[in-house]
Amino acid sequence: MEKADLVVKYQGGDADRHNVEMRSLGYSLLGFERIISDGLIFLSENRLPRRGERHTLIVHAREPRAGSSEIEVFLTQASGLLPLGWWLLETGAGEAVGYFATWVFSKLGGREADAKAALSAMERMRETEAKERVDTREIEANERLEMQRQWLEHEAAWRNRLFLLTEKLANAAVQAVKPIGPSVDSFKLNGSKAPPLVVDLPMADVIRAKGELEVSELQTIDLRVDGFVHHNKKLNVEHPDFPGRFISADVRDPLFERVPNPYTQAAAIKSMLSVQAKLGYRAGLLEKIYIMDLGDPRARIA
Repeated sequence: MEKADLVVKYQGGDADRHNVEMRSLGYSLLGFERIISDGLIFLSENRLPRRGERHTLIVHAREPRAGSSEIEVFLTQASGLLPLGWWLLETGAGEAVGYFATWVFSKLGGREADAKAALSAMERMRETEAKERVDTREIEANERLEMQRQWLEHEAAWRNRLFLLTEKLANAAVQAVKPIGPSVDSFKLNGSKAPPLVVDLPMADVIRAKGELEVSELQTIDLRVDGFVHHNKKLNVEHPDFPGRFISADVRDPLFERVPNPYTQAAAIKSMLSVQAKLGYRAGLLEKIYIMDLGDPRARIA
């Protein structure tokens, strides 16, 4: 069977029951198509896409196999058209686009370490191409130095275009993450040799906020639980920064699906509970709490 260039796997929520809300899935696939197409144009032709332009490489999605929530994406060249850029042919379009998509989601989702790693991978691909082209020619040392200087200038310009394109893809990224929260818990993107990227609800909310929301790393905190709403996976907890005030917390721990559980038990007696959470801040104020797990699997209810 033909191997997919990219695989998008929707996880948690409806996806665990092998169904995803159709409207949000449609938006998600349209967002992915825009990001993939624009990435191919940028990477292969070293320019920004024109309005409404789509790459000549055709993006196909295969329907999920029975019992699966994976969407396989295939990149195929339309007949009668010129081939891809040299370095995409050498590395494989799936790998290059995998790193590009990781860069876009990570940069817009506030995951700077993942974004930096993806950017470095793309730059290594380009550097390999440049060196191999130069090594095929016999040139003087001063000419080689001049070519290196020009390369650095080109790379600075390339980075500037990359940042500009990433900003333009903000709406497409919002489309791509649309199922996360209402229908599924996350999606995982596998792109050839590129490391898998998981986009969860905190990261999706940062993408939707378009830079206005900052989400912390996972941390252990103690929360006083006041109540819960089971059907939408929310706890009512005392605001960590303003005692006496309350804020809704999204619970992404699968344990919450089973009742009773430590969360509902804590709510029943309005007690403290240690949890692992990510905190979302807007303009320096805590706005969202994402509970990912118990602070200690053996956590007792105080």
